[in-house]
Amino acid sequence: MSPSDESTVPRHPIGVVSDRTRLSQDVLRVWERRYGVVEPGRSGSGQRLYSDADIERLRLLSLATQTGRTIGQVAGLPTPDLAHLVHEDEEARGVAGDQDIGAEPPNDVIVPALERAIALDGPGLDSLLRRAMLTIGMPAFLDTVATPLLTRIGDEWDAGRLAPSQEHLAAAVVQRVITAAMHTVTAVPGAPNLVVATPAGERHEIGAVLAAAAAAAEGWRITYLGADLPANDIVDAAIHTNADAVGLSILYVADRRHVIEEIMLVRGRLPASVPLLLGGAASASLSGEIQGEGVRVLRDLGELRQALRRDPAVVFG
Repeated sequence: MSPSDESTVPRHPIGVVSDRTRLSQDVLRVWERRYGVVEPGRSGSGQRLYSDADIERLRLLSLATQTGRTIGQVAGLPTPDLAHLVHEDEEARGVAGDQDIGAEPPNDVIVPALERAIALDGPGLDSLLRRAMLTIGMPAFLDTVATPLLTRIGDEWDAGRLAPSQEHLAAAVVQRVITAAMHTVTAVPGAPNLVVATPAGERHEIGAVLAAAAAAAEGWRITYLGADLPANDIVDAAIHTNADAVGLSILYVADRRHVIEEIMLVRGRLPASVPLLLGGAASASLSGEIQGEGVRVLRDLGELRQALRRDPAVVFG
């Protein structure tokens, strides 16, 4: 048997393929079922077996999707064309040259992360996101990985291309990774304190987690209260911890009047010197109906950082 013939002999179990390609077993199965990227053989007991050629093709597909392409865009390419495409990508990265060797650019994370969410591969998604966090740091991760990934997941959900289980798994893993990283940040003694929550009726917690992590990275001490909390409890926590500011995240509004009432109740009971910061996708739509001074609506994490860094009314209370 010639070497070229040997390369097509199916002999590697899926665990070996996963290890060599850095693709989870769930992603491999999804790619095979939906896109027919390879056709593994079967052992006598029905176990998938892959050839050396299969592994090389899957390795090239993995690399091709790490530059922002979807698997659907490259699955039909012959293996030589895939190799040429990956070579061009590697040359382009070499010309760019100013990135650290081994760094994982944020755009290389979104597509494989979405693939893992579709495959319900929680451990694989967790590992991918933690590596990205370690590579680029928490502030960049929040802006260039977590936020666009969550936006993409939301778009896929709205379009009916994600099942509830897939959307929930992705959001839960993103939140877990951010929360774990946030707990590693220790504020210096005397750091200002930000109380973060979502108001009663708002059960979507991820926006509050993003805001808390961004503030922690700015050196603030965080009192994180979680989701769906009544106004009186938020204010009591702010007073008890001598908060310098309170942040509320509002992603969806089910009962507009109730949410506005809760926000205004928080504002009314807080000391006048403690600003109330509102963020999240739905907060801008409420700004025209929120009365009183000391309420600031922030469009994104960048505005939150600016407020925490530069606004004396926030920084000094």
